Amino acid sequence: MNILIIGNGFDLAHDLPTKYTDFLEFCKRVFPIYENVEGRGVHLYQQEYLFDWNFNKEIKEKLKSAYEGRRKIITDGNIAQIETTYPRLDEMYALIKDNNWVEYFLQCDMHGKENWIDFESEISDVIQSISKGIDENNPRNMHNNVLCLENKFFNDKFTNNVPEYLQINIVEEQEKIRKPEISYKELRNILLADLNKLIRAFEIYLTEYVEKIDIKVISPDIKEIAAISYNDRGQKDTLFSKIISFNYTDIYEHIYLSKYNIDLHNNIDYIHGKADINNTIDTNNMVLGIDEYLSKKRRDKETEFIAFKKIYQRIHKRTGCKYKEWIDALKRDFADYLTELEKSKTEKNIMNLKATVSKLKKQYLNKHHVYIFGHSLDVTDKDILRDLILNDNVHTTIFYHDKDTMGQQIANLVKVIGQKELIRRAGGKDKLIEFKPQKPMTPIDN
Repeated sequence: MNILIIGNGFDLAHDLPTKYTDFLEFCKRVFPIYENVEGRGVHLYQQEYLFDWNFNKEIKEKLKSAYEGRRKIITDGNIAQIETTYPRLDEMYALIKDNNWVEYFLQCDMHGKENWIDFESEISDVIQSISKGIDENNPRNMHNNVLCLENKFFNDKFTNNVPEYLQINIVEEQEKIRKPEISYKELRNILLADLNKLIRAFEIYLTEYVEKIDIKVISPDIKEIAAISYNDRGQKDTLFSKIISFNYTDIYEHIYLSKYNIDLHNNIDYIHGKADINNTIDTNNMVLGIDEYLSKKRRDKETEFIAFKKIYQRIHKRTGCKYKEWIDALKRDFADYLTELEKSKTEKNIMNLKATVSKLKKQYLNKHHVYIFGHSLDVTDKDILRDLILNDNVHTTIFYHDKDTMGQQIANLVKVIGQKELIRRAGGKDKLIEFKPQKPMTPIDN
């Protein structure tokens, strides 16, 4: 069995703007479409900001069309909203407008970083700070009003802590900025609703814009792994059959598998869900959450914020878990090897024994391969990576973009499987872990 694991670095290698920073930059250019309705065009002073930014040209052209296209104000009672000729963009704007997470990430430093792990860590820090605030109320109660939050952005937005210059006998001024009291439960529900809106907005960005980019390059490494070969009898034989994708896009299917008659449903496992433009907030199955931060003793009791966690979202959204069947098959195969090996020990002829053992190793230990491309091997995916790599009948090849990337992957792998296991598996002539530089991307063959 051959298993390919792909992460966000796979999409980036194909020149796709799938980083969190890319999505944020896109959001920043969407807001002016709905804020400047007078006239069809964009003011000259805005053009450099809107059109001359370092981004994919196809996506910029679509946004430019929305800026310069027809826009109208629709009034529903006392609520006025702007509509364009792009209904999905209208939907996206409604999701990111006044969204607390979007506002938070646009104003904090983390959006200058390049990977999704930092994004998830930032959400985790916010949730943990709120959880800590509840702990300080005795007894723990979600219905207590929020008096003070550790995170300055959310503290300023949801609590009634007034600036120092208004704290001395200026009651009227204080009343002007006083906000309605909010409980921890209400705050949690607001942030969860906004997170779900953010995820759906990202789904629209991926399906309406990123997945429609004309991809011009292909990876020779992936093409070789995914190739179709023929056996000695001339029968078609799939050289590689299983894919574990940590991405939301269908780029792999579109570029590498579309010309082959392969059962995609049983051979591709979208661990974090798959983007689909036909979804809604309720049917969206994309996992974008945080890892467990509570101790073993507390995690089963304190479930107030479990909906923000990946483990909950994977179950609630029913994302892929087919990989467990593949892992079970690997373990069964190794168990068969051990059984046959034990039987061979009854062989009295030492030469026959050596030949039998050599035959068993060739039969059982050299046919399973795991390939990892564009994945950082971060500890957030520890459970899946360990189950695959820590099999003595599996050879793992880890592709890296450059030496710095390789160094980070090694450091992360130590956290995942431990230094002792890494040394044992990455050394010697029969090593089970191999780091391999990515071949340069090549023009795609139409």
